[in-house]
Amino acid sequence: MKTIILNITLLFLTVSTYSQTQILKKYDFNEGGYYLLGVFSASDESTLQDSIGEFYSDDIAILNKFKKDWIFKRPGKRYACGYHYDIYICKQGEILESFAINLNCNEIVTDKGYFYFDPDLLRQFYGKLKEPYGKMLSFNTITEAREYRTKILKDTTLIMAQKPRWSEYEGSFRFTYKCKEGTKNCLNEDEKILKLIETEIKEKYPNEKFILTDAGGSLTTLELEIICNKSLSDKFDLYYRDKEKYFGKWSPFNLTLETYWKTRK
Repeated sequence: MKTIILNITLLFLTVSTYSQTQILKKYDFNEGGYYLLGVFSASDESTLQDSIGEFYSDDIAILNKFKKDWIFKRPGKRYACGYHYDIYICKQGEILESFAINLNCNEIVTDKGYFYFDPDLLRQFYGKLKEPYGKMLSFNTITEAREYRTKILKDTTLIMAQKPRWSEYEGSFRFTYKCKEGTKNCLNEDEKILKLIETEIKEKYPNEKFILTDAGGSLTTLELEIICNKSLSDKFDLYYRDKEKYFGKWSPFNLTLETYWKTRK
């Protein structure tokens, strides 16, 4: 009986591990207005990357071909190497989803997991894809940056505009949380502590929006970064913060925006 149960368990694990994953299944490309955009990411050399270059397609037939063929079963190696392409699914200038591909280590990373990627799945589109035009912009004020991004999202020649943190928040700062006596290791309890601190910040500053992230620590303390508006930074006094040092200072975001277009701008 134990042997039978073991065999059934192994069969279940094998089927689960190698079940098919169609990463573009949820998109109805027949509606039109979608783009699949591939832009370079830092990695080792690849002759396929050199030959195809950065690319995009808004052709419904080609998008449906991507959807039909990009179905994965075999697990990837996880963090095998850097990635040659960042792939974005976009509509009306906004990023809906993204993937990363390495052509030499044969891997694609998605929010559904890591999978083996056969470079022929991209190679088959050689000569059928279009070249996008990338543009990096800088702004003097956050108002100027936000107004520009809002404006270009209505431009029909825009493929993609990144959504930087400055589109919702103005900057960030860090502070130190001293763990309570009896805590053996702060870092082992960081998730629990983050939830506690988030609740305390919301209660004291109910009208302020923010994102709280872990920035390291020690056995007795946690270093935390808070992404927010300057109004919260100015009145924040819940925990220790050395405003004279680099990490404790208010740091406004760098106002840059990366965009990709169908025509040169």
